[in-house]
Parts: sequence; C-alpha cells; structure tokens
Amino acid sequence: MADDFFSEFGETLHQAAKEFSAKTDNFFESQKIRNRINGEQKQIDQCLKDVGNIIYKKFVEGEPFHEDIAALCEEITDHKVAIAKMRENMARKKGEKICGACGASLPKEAMFCLQCGAQCKEEPEEETVEDPKPAPEEDFSEEEAQTDDSPKEEI
Repeated sequence: MADDFFSEFGETLHQAAKEFSAKTDNFFESQKIRNRINGEQKQIDQCLKDVGNIIYKKFVEGEPFHEDIAALCEEITDHKVAIAKMRENMARKKGEKICGACGASLPKEAMFCLQCGAQCKEEPEEETVEDPKPAPEEDFSEEEAQTDDSPKEEI
C-alpha cells in the first residue's frame, strides 16, 4: 500500500512537472511572439513619425495641404513656439541664453554656440520684475526643468 502511494505520488509529480514544462514553453513562445509584435509596432510608429516629420517640414516650407493637416501642423508650430519660450524663460532665470540655431543653453556672454558653433546674437538687457505668481508656462517641476535643457529637435 505504501508502494502504491509513493508510486502514484511520483507519477503525479512527474505529470505535474511535464504540464509545468509545457506551460513554461508556451509562455516563452508567446513572449517571443509578443516581443516580435512590439518590435514591428515600434517600426510602424517610427515610420508614422517620419511621415509626420516629412509633412511638417513641407508645411513649414510653404507647401499647401488639406485643412485638417494644416491645422495639425499649425498646432505643432504653436507647441514648438511655447516650448521655445519656456526654454528661453528658464535659461534667463539661470542667467543663460538659448542658441537660435540648435536650441542649446549657453552662458549669457557666449558669442558662439558651444554645441553647433552658430554665432549668437547679443540679447538686450531686460529689467526683470519678479512676478509674485508664476505664469502657467513657468510652473515647472524639478524633473521637467532638468530634461528641458536638451537642444531642440531638428525638423
């Protein structure tokens, strides 16, 4: 009777291990397929981004587009202008300036950009009046302030 119990127990363990192994194999195969699907989706996303960049570049160059596309391109331009203003404001608060060519932060006294070598125009001295309440575009978290120092993306 003890032999039967251990024999059945051993067979049950063996069967459970086989089922577990099969399920693990299926899981890994499924995961491999999911990874390939994600890779393909990333390629699609990059292609869509490239198409968008091409269309936006042509919009900036003055090529006419359907009104829906033109509206989206104008919205992108508005967002880029807002970002540029925020970067300039942040640089000004740090005593720096922004390169007009590549968007890099530079020391205020720099004559040429340290990133792209473009000549930097002199900025007129402004009187800064402290605003007791920051404007919405000035309300940065510390993490955003650190990541916003990167140069502007080229079109």
